[in-house]
Amino acid sequence: MKRSCKGLSWISLILVMLSSGVSAQTDSTEVASIYGFYSYSSSLMNASSAPELTLQGNASHTSTGVQLTPASSSQFGGLFINGRTFTSVNGLHVEFEYEMKGGTPLSGTYGDGLSFFLYDGSVASPVIGAPGAGLGYSYNRAKDQYASFRKAGLTGAYLGIALDEFGNFKSKRFQGESRINGISGTWSTSTSHITMRGARGADINSSIGLGPGYTGYPVLVTRSTLSNTGTVGRVLQADRTYANTTNTLPSTFDLRNGSGEFRKVFLDLIPHFVTPTTTDGFDIKVDMQTTANGAPINIINYYHYKTSVPYTENANPQITDYNNSDTEGATTAQTLNATVPSMLKLGFAAATGAAFQQHIIRNVKLTLPYSAVSNDDVASTCKNQPVYIPVLDNDIAYKGPISITTPPTGSKNNIDYKTFSFTKNSETDLTLYRKKVTPQGTWTFNTNTGIVTFTPSSGFTGTATMTYSVKGRTVTDSNGKIVEPYGDTAYRSIPATITVTLKTTGCVYAVVSNKMITPTVK
Repeated sequence: MKRSCKGLSWISLILVMLSSGVSAQTDSTEVASIYGFYSYSSSLMNASSAPELTLQGNASHTSTGVQLTPASSSQFGGLFINGRTFTSVNGLHVEFEYEMKGGTPLSGTYGDGLSFFLYDGSVASPVIGAPGAGLGYSYNRAKDQYASFRKAGLTGAYLGIALDEFGNFKSKRFQGESRINGISGTWSTSTSHITMRGARGADINSSIGLGPGYTGYPVLVTRSTLSNTGTVGRVLQADRTYANTTNTLPSTFDLRNGSGEFRKVFLDLIPHFVTPTTTDGFDIKVDMQTTANGAPINIINYYHYKTSVPYTENANPQITDYNNSDTEGATTAQTLNATVPSMLKLGFAAATGAAFQQHIIRNVKLTLPYSAVSNDDVASTCKNQPVYIPVLDNDIAYKGPISITTPPTGSKNNIDYKTFSFTKNSETDLTLYRKKVTPQGTWTFNTNTGIVTFTPSSGFTGTATMTYSVKGRTVTDSNGKIVEPYGDTAYRSIPATITVTLKTTGCVYAVVSNKMITPTVK
């Protein structure tokens, strides 16, 4: 929360008031993004009219977010943010909040979980993946007796990250009604895991069931949130085996937030530079904030998701899926083509089975990694008096080359005041608004001091709000090549809200008489 300048001396306050009006900057314009990227933010609360959203299955709009599944058995729901595409060249930063609560456990565990996924932005009409353990991302094969259970994985799938409460998203299965590659053994069903699966695979042999949408999606890395001892996770190796992960969590927790609080997930996809000009996929980081204002807990620390991934198809039929045999065949070594699509789209899904719980998501944000961050501001003033708000004091922009070994630093000192803008009319609006007139009053921004002045309309009382956003600075080398891109429009912060309350009691007014300032209290 930011504070108004009510601590100024009376003489200083008058000087600020006099200088604010003459130095507030007029509107100007900024240059269009060279990356073609614009940030996205949606609370998903009562968002049924949002044209970019497409619901699937049992999902529904509620006042607290999109409910992917209710707390009842055998439910399945999804959400495509299909009306927006995002460039991938500079990576992605994703935030969302989720709730898992209510329901009934099976063998002490609730189910199933939810997934976040990225898919090829060129896919106009995506088809969601398998329900149940597939969590809307991966596939499910089956023998003829259970033909209705067959379901291809997500079309155009690039990456799926599951908050897997029941634990089966990572599992290899070969049985009549469920066949999918994955990690073998009893450990593979352990609960409360965050798991990443890769892209849709190639057509290996359609005639036996291993056709488009029924291969690939391999488990890349998985980590328990419940334990720091024993086998806590697995990570795919170049020789197609899985090695134990060794990272230790600062605190362990269950993915299920049974108390009803929303938790927050942070995902970073940073381009993995092989040379200064070439990349090989992304380094992917997954953090979770389990308590309000608590420090995020790192679950997966920059897994290198390469564009070519050796893996094993290890749930193959001996002859074919298109019979009623339960005999498993030999595994086959495969190499996944995980080339990063030039444009990406995103979505969510959740499922329940005999074990079930409610799944809700809200407050989805998507920016570029190390975009500027604006935070909300709260101030108050008295009727007919202006208020001065140092809005940038708890905001940050970044400085330094983008790298996971030496990440750029964030500070309010990196903000370029001249990039400040009040509410824009659209994501592609390039006007920088330094003054906004509303029925409640006039908002101005001073590019020299970083101060927002709100001058209320005569007689107005109550609450007034305004949004704003900022950027950092672009740095180029001696050849004009961009080495720090933070001044590009693609790195503009998601807007924050300034809230000003005008009081009518307990106010201090300044009375000017004979060049002396006499405060009076009413």
